[in-house]
Amino acid sequence: MSRRVGRNAYTGLFNDVVLLAARVVVGGIFVAHGWQKYDQGFAGTEQFLGGLGVPEPAIAAQVATYVELVGGALLMLGLFAPIVGVLLAAQMAGAIWYAHRTTEVFVDQGGWELAAALGVAALVLGLVAPGRFTLDQLLTWPFKAISAKRNAKKAEAAETEAEAAQPVVEEKVTVKA
Repeated sequence: MSRRVGRNAYTGLFNDVVLLAARVVVGGIFVAHGWQKYDQGFAGTEQFLGGLGVPEPAIAAQVATYVELVGGALLMLGLFAPIVGVLLAAQMAGAIWYAHRTTEVFVDQGGWELAAALGVAALVLGLVAPGRFTLDQLLTWPFKAISAKRNAKKAEAAETEAEAAQPVVEEKVTVKA
């Protein structure tokens, strides 16, 4: 029998609070970067991306801006977390490829470390562990309750059916006098 040592309601709650904090921080950084692109205008972002060799910089500027701005906000809220995590990670993969691949690791030298850390963090928070404190959880709990009741009824019916399918064995008892 396998059992996690030290896992209880308090550590579960602590983990969920930490995941919430991580989503808010990582999502907030994405929102800030998206807002920066939006604030400088699509023309400025388009010019910057064109200089990096990004294909279709006009479209890429809008996609990058809204993926970071809206995706960051959705990550903070924990809404559509798996989809948002993948989109934000893909955005960071593109940033690494076009803006940082020929640079050093460190951010102060134009490096890729921040983009890589944000991309991986978004992917983990979206796909592996967004935590319980998400809008996804809040909006789906009624459906989970209905599903749990339905599954309980199915299990009860299957158990009754299994009991009914048991062969009846009759024993002959002989008494010798």
